[in-house]
Amino acid sequence: MWELRLERQSVQQHDGLQRTYGDYQVFIDGNAIAGLSGHMCECIGPSDNKTKKSGKRIQAGTYNLSTQFGRYVTIGYSTDQSHPGALPMPAVLLEQTGNRDGILIHPAHPPNLYLSSIGCLNPTKQLAASDEIDFWDSRQRVIALIDSLHDFCPAAFQQDTDTEISNARIVISGEPMAQQTHTPLAMTHVLATPPGLALDLPITPAQAVKCAQWMMDNFASKLAAAVQGKAYRMKHLCALVCQESACYWLAWVGSHSVDEIVARCVFDASGDDPTSPRSVFPQNTAQFRQRFGDGFTDMLIEEANKTRRLRGFHDKQWVYKGYGLFQYDLQNSITGDEAFFRQKQWYDFDTCLSRCCLELDAKLQSTNGDLWQAIKSYNGSGPRAQKYLQRVKAFTDYCAPVTGD
Repeated sequence: MWELRLERQSVQQHDGLQRTYGDYQVFIDGNAIAGLSGHMCECIGPSDNKTKKSGKRIQAGTYNLSTQFGRYVTIGYSTDQSHPGALPMPAVLLEQTGNRDGILIHPAHPPNLYLSSIGCLNPTKQLAASDEIDFWDSRQRVIALIDSLHDFCPAAFQQDTDTEISNARIVISGEPMAQQTHTPLAMTHVLATPPGLALDLPITPAQAVKCAQWMMDNFASKLAAAVQGKAYRMKHLCALVCQESACYWLAWVGSHSVDEIVARCVFDASGDDPTSPRSVFPQNTAQFRQRFGDGFTDMLIEEANKTRRLRGFHDKQWVYKGYGLFQYDLQNSITGDEAFFRQKQWYDFDTCLSRCCLELDAKLQSTNGDLWQAIKSYNGSGPRAQKYLQRVKAFTDYCAPVTGD
């Protein structure tokens, strides 16, 4: 089952404009799919499936998905990268919406970038109430959904007529009204993201709290021991896990053991995934194989495929680059820690925690004890590392009430 889950959170308002704002995540066979999550904008309520062109959002519920052809299309959309809103734009159709027809998931587009809808759904990155939707970001999110649906059910994409996509649906929940404000958590002690700071977090604040709680439930004493006498606290370690890996494994909590979750934290296909280039060793699987040979390479490929199967993906002949809850990078295989990967030491939480702390300690020394600069350096340098830092800061605020430090 391919399922887009949309949880409506609030109504945003700015300069007389209003929109419903929610969080979405795609699941395949119950597993959350990394990279297919974000936020969604719709018309305000009350929800209505009875009145044609009511200008309201559709009712909460479950709707099958279909390909779409017309001004918006699922196949053959414009590839124009210069003119925002060039037709036809990409879209997916919702079926069985009562008297409301033509309800689509499509990009927000000029000239109505606060909301482009009389009932449709506009995917987006995180937005403050005053922010307009970025067309190019919204468009890419729709295309990512289409690509995932195509991989899931290629038979539906064989003709250019509206075709139901077998076993694919959207599940919508929530009925927020205008007097509510956006509080993704029912927790007043969790800090909100500062207005205007669109971090496009990989998980929601509610999921960050769930991650921190799982970490504390299973590893509290080990985390507490690890931070003794250190500049970083348990909240920072939990925040790193929120940023590094939680978006992949949170959906497994409750259905898989702690040991299984820790062992299956093999992520990051950069270098082999054509959408994610990589500059450090190994730049791709071929480079790793050339250096280390077939046995080591094939073992890591199988570990990656065990995780891919758990996520509902087909096998690939790719060596993945991140290992463990803290995503210890495979580049360390040539800097004196080959055994970590050969011996599958990421299966052991204590070892993963030790590697994370050793790296943070080294970064603290090189940044003269500046914790936030050390966390930035933990990721690297440049604009991407700065964004990484801001995300970890946000997650630290969400985790702090759980860790209590």
